[in-house]
Amino acid sequence: MSTERREHEARPSGGGRKGLRSIKLPGEQRHVERSESATDIARRLAATKREKQMKERLRG
Repeated sequence: MSTERREHEARPSGGGRKGLRSIKLPGEQRHVERSESATDIARRLAATKREKQMKERLRG
């Protein structure tokens, strides 16, 4: 078993394309220009939701 750790770079999923994307999230009225992709936003929201659930479980 190797003890090496691989570092991953955060690269845009659009083939290296940088810039703003027009994304409409649930609950928003219209599309908004954002620098992160919808997938990245969904991952961040899911991680936040899991952390919140863990905190609630530890409290009660």
